[in-house]
Amino acid sequence: MNSNNHAVSTGLILFVVGIGAFMDGLDGAIVNVSLPQIAASFNADISLASLVLTIYLVVLSSLMVIFAKISTFAGTKKIYIGGLAIFTLASLLCAVSWNIEALIAFRAFQGLGAAMIAPSAVATIALHVRESERAKSLGVIAAASALAFALGPVAGGLITEYLSWHWIFLINLPIGIIAIVLAHSILADDAPPIAAPRAFDYPGAVLFFIAMTLFILPMGFIGERSEGLITPVNLLFLSAVVFLLFALAEKKAMDPVIDLSLFLNRNFTCSTLSYSFAMLAYGGLLLILPFYLQFIMSMSPGEAGLFLLIPSIIITVLSPVGGMLADKTGAGKVCVVSSVVFLVTFLMMLFLSSNSGTGLLIVALIIMGIGFGPFMSAGSSRIIEHSGEDKREMASGIMSTSIYFGTALGTALFTAIFSYFSGDHGSQAGLPVPAFMSGFNAAIVAGVLFCIIVIVSSSMVRDTKRT
Repeated sequence: MNSNNHAVSTGLILFVVGIGAFMDGLDGAIVNVSLPQIAASFNADISLASLVLTIYLVVLSSLMVIFAKISTFAGTKKIYIGGLAIFTLASLLCAVSWNIEALIAFRAFQGLGAAMIAPSAVATIALHVRESERAKSLGVIAAASALAFALGPVAGGLITEYLSWHWIFLINLPIGIIAIVLAHSILADDAPPIAAPRAFDYPGAVLFFIAMTLFILPMGFIGERSEGLITPVNLLFLSAVVFLLFALAEKKAMDPVIDLSLFLNRNFTCSTLSYSFAMLAYGGLLLILPFYLQFIMSMSPGEAGLFLLIPSIIITVLSPVGGMLADKTGAGKVCVVSSVVFLVTFLMMLFLSSNSGTGLLIVALIIMGIGFGPFMSAGSSRIIEHSGEDKREMASGIMSTSIYFGTALGTALFTAIFSYFSGDHGSQAGLPVPAFMSGFNAAIVAGVLFCIIVIVSSSMVRDTKRT
């Protein structure tokens, strides 16, 4: 524990970094339910409007591991406060966006701030909290993020309904300013590193960011007619080339951004794959549900937010339970059973129609929470378990990245599938109900297939037997 920080209580440190974790988690969930209004406000189709979600997640997932490394020699306090400042400024810019393209650009800027906040908040606890209190403290931060994620849909819905979608970003301003002031005055300065850091893998960091961006963003436009060199297919091909260059760069790097040797372990690879596809299915479902609730079931944004709160609350409650069950019975059983239950959610949603009542939907949302909640904690612990003692820090970064990577990819893929089967290539406001339901059902069928991949990949992992 830093000697300069001996007078600062653990509670104060948790309060300061907890604000950042809460704000980060809130912004990851608050936009979904407001997306129909954002799309209508700018007369944008779903493909373009979905980039408001996707670009934030792409920047966050591709830079989070990088800033985790940078903070080790640049200082966690500087990175944390810098992230808060960027996030707060970007929130203001998002609120005053004059068109959908500007909003997308400012959301990317906001993702940069979030990518600085998330790892530095955890690193602050690792540096300045006593070892005896560290695990509990990390749990508090995780709970703050989970609570924000649970409150996001209803907060976004109510704010959009009674104010406007601009206020889902403006509420970050007072929170961010308070967090910056408290962090500057309460958190201790980082001690300089005892030894000079190993050469930072700048080529790997740049290539990883480019490859992730070129891979995820074009996914949302697959199937749309495009001409010239800059087409989704060409960009995906280019992303494969950049990923290959990234792999070659990592082999030569002294301190690689991602240790690719971890993926030589089948158990680690399948655990990461199942976790990523689970996040993919979850993220995609959260994209299209608000449109169904508001356009087909004629709910207000506030009502839609309350419905989306159902699985969020259940996930928040059952996620720790899944972790405890994984410790007792093994993560494999929890992951397989949970993913089967999650599959039932998509199977039930295949029966939703333009004339459906709320009963079937509520049951499906409850089952969604029951299936996905335990999987989140058991699946993440499974990745760490199969990484080996000496690579658990790296595995933690990969696990965190897979959360946002999977969610971003799910948002893009569900957008592409919905757009292709609904013919939604213009303003979504004029989309006929039958066309909407064609796109919605096609996306749900894709979700079924993704859940099957989760079940199969989860079953392929051979966990350590417990006595």
